[in-house]
Amino acid sequence: MSHLNPFATWSAARTAPGVPLLQGMLPVAPAHPAANLFFFHFMKAGPTILNSTVTGLNSYPYFSVTTDRSLPGYSAVTNPDGRVIALVEWKDRPLVEIRDVCSKRRVSDWLALSLDSSHRVMKVNGRKYIWAPHESTIYLYPAGTVTPDLLGRIYREDDGTASLELTITAVKAGLLEACVVATVLLQCGHKID
Repeated sequence: MSHLNPFATWSAARTAPGVPLLQGMLPVAPAHPAANLFFFHFMKAGPTILNSTVTGLNSYPYFSVTTDRSLPGYSAVTNPDGRVIALVEWKDRPLVEIRDVCSKRRVSDWLALSLDSSHRVMKVNGRKYIWAPHESTIYLYPAGTVTPDLLGRIYREDDGTASLELTITAVKAGLLEACVVATVLLQCGHKID
């Protein structure tokens, strides 16, 4: 089993039918042992995560990631209604724009590499978060806390599928779309700096 570690190179959610909603469009955590966690899987429709469907509970499609010839040089993340929630423009220094999260800017500014190259800092809704790698997993924590609580993680399944796991705290904080885009960027295999 091999895992791609993106840190080594540094070079509007909906819910499935029958799952209750929180605050209008956020899924409520399922009532089972992992009740505080949401799991999302990037089911590839091509050789990379850049053409994939992001599924959640009961394999319901929450987002699609599309990189096609009709929009050369771009990858789009759309919700189930087909509304584009994020665009990545693939240039020498890629750009990202996420609806209601960040205006168009360099990926390297939105997912800024720390001075010691040990983690990346992501800013969402005026708060900073840290993506920190450990072995084959990338963990998400709030920045600026002495003992931060784990908010999520990105990892690869045994079959190579990229997966995103988020706590209910992260979803309630409005991090879902940003974390989906961050997963795409950190798992795509492209240089993002």
